Amino acid sequence: MAGRLEGKVVVITGTGGGQGREAALRFVHEGAKVVGCDLKAEGNEETVRLVDRAGGRMLGLHPLDLTVEGEVESLMKAAEAEFGGIDVLYNNAGAFRAGTLESQSYEDFEFSLRAEISTVFLAVKHVIPRMRTRGGGSIINVGSIAGQVGTSIAGNLPGAAVHCISKAGVIRLSEVAAIELSPLKIRVNTISPGVILTPQLAPFIGEKGDEGLAAEFIRESLSDRVGQSSDVVNAAVFLASDEAEWITGINLTVDGGFVASGGRGKPDSRVAEIMRQIKG
Repeated sequence: MAGRLEGKVVVITGTGGGQGREAALRFVHEGAKVVGCDLKAEGNEETVRLVDRAGGRMLGLHPLDLTVEGEVESLMKAAEAEFGGIDVLYNNAGAFRAGTLESQSYEDFEFSLRAEISTVFLAVKHVIPRMRTRGGGSIINVGSIAGQVGTSIAGNLPGAAVHCISKAGVIRLSEVAAIELSPLKIRVNTISPGVILTPQLAPFIGEKGDEGLAAEFIRESLSDRVGQSSDVVNAAVFLASDEAEWITGINLTVDGGFVASGGRGKPDSRVAEIMRQIKG
């Protein structure tokens, strides 16, 4: 249904590739005007070209560092100047440096917290005045199943502690923001993806999402595949649209049933047979 976001101005962070690029293209298809940003200038310029080729309107800012408050403020000002205001903020950008609790440096730990949770705080802080003048809006933050259970890595491999901590923080930040901003008619929700096939994960799960750790994740979930960027963006389009007018403060898990199954996957026929024998 093209046009679900007709007339809305959407700020999307991290549009230099992957899920951010997918979001920019899908949001303009739905009628939105997009303001995107990324540290990767070349990737973001390519996204702007693709949007233009698709007949959409996108303002791209790059390189832009979301951990610097002044640059976040400039992003919001640019969106306001170009399109007259902001209706939707999609906090897609994030990055972390892996390491076990024993081996990770304090520098890498702090970098990860800044890149995954401080960036969300800063963007939310500086979009509020713009949404106030619009009479409301929708904020969508990207969490992760890592903020809910285990380590989000197949087999609970160590090395993602700071990622788990920061994404749990994003989920709670969103819930608190939903309460605090409700008088302004600003809705705040989280999308928590499972393993998604992106350029960053391709070396670990294969170009088609069926190799390495992907097979283990599929075994631990209720689906027969890993996620695609479109799976996450579909959820974002819904939460950004007026169809979700009565939805705020939720964490929408997009993970093929990993969390629901407790990471145990589909029903085990062997266990079912044991249960039948016990019952008999």
